[in-house]
Amino acid sequence: MKKHTGFALIIFIGIATTSAFCLPQAGSSGAGSPASGGQATIAQPDKLTPQHNSLPVKEGAILGEKENLRESLNKQEVESYLTFLPSTRTKDENSHIQIIESEFDYSYEYKLFEKIPVTFSLTSEYIDIKENSSLDLPSHLIGLSTGVDVVLPFFNLDKTYINLGVSPSIYRDDWRFETSSFRMPVNTFLIYKPDEKWVFVGGLAFLPDYKDKFFPVAGFVYKPDEKWVFNITTDDPSIAYSPNDKLTIFTQMELPLGAEFEVKQGNNKNVVLIYNDMRVGLGVGYKINKFVSVTLAGGGVFDRYIRYRDVDGKLSIKNGGYAEFSVDIQI
Repeated sequence: MKKHTGFALIIFIGIATTSAFCLPQAGSSGAGSPASGGQATIAQPDKLTPQHNSLPVKEGAILGEKENLRESLNKQEVESYLTFLPSTRTKDENSHIQIIESEFDYSYEYKLFEKIPVTFSLTSEYIDIKENSSLDLPSHLIGLSTGVDVVLPFFNLDKTYINLGVSPSIYRDDWRFETSSFRMPVNTFLIYKPDEKWVFVGGLAFLPDYKDKFFPVAGFVYKPDEKWVFNITTDDPSIAYSPNDKLTIFTQMELPLGAEFEVKQGNNKNVVLIYNDMRVGLGVGYKINKFVSVTLAGGGVFDRYIRYRDVDGKLSIKNGGYAEFSVDIQI
């Protein structure tokens, strides 16, 4: 489970590595410049998306045929995830904990004024917790977030763009969305794409009301050919290999960033609960047809704990495993 940073690195990397993606070309005139109404084409193949949660970069399988510009930038995508973390012992007491996570993501991508890539997103999360510890924990956690991201040319710098994103969010242990649990993560990062093989990013996410208020957005995506994608970024580093147009084999990793929820603890309301772990695993994706793909992944879970941020109470959990299944539909 990841911190709800509201990054939209996936918005650019996901689109920029999608077929026939076009951005208004910064610092140019004639064909490809915003003034002329042309576009600078960044053409790359489509891919699977076995990424967990809202953040950033898709693990990236290189699949599918090139689409035209309007199809690639005016599309809807629905992703659904189910992750099972089996019953595991805690470190400090003779207790067990089992967690099941489900997530639903919807996104709509289009071009504003036929030039500017804009993405709207909606994410719903539900975490079921079964445990017999002495720590007073909620039986479930709930999250709902929306997002808007825009990619613009960065002044007159050639092949350089800036992503501006905001993600209004609420994360609680019930559906009573009180204003105290409202968060507004924002992110800004630069994107540099020198050629068809490399994409570099660097910037910062600002997370007001979180314990750690800043998180770096940095790294690169390298696509040496039509089979490999190396995604080395601060949130979801991964490597994907696609031997053909249907199958993708990938690694996945989620760093221990610590997701925060406002919950009820005994008679105390709106207490912040931190849910932290790190996941490292392998997976396989299969593209059923032009619209639908599925992935199955699994691996180890490390550095696990659940604790209250401002009051006493922490449950350290032994290392364990996880299994994840996802379905992706693109229209």
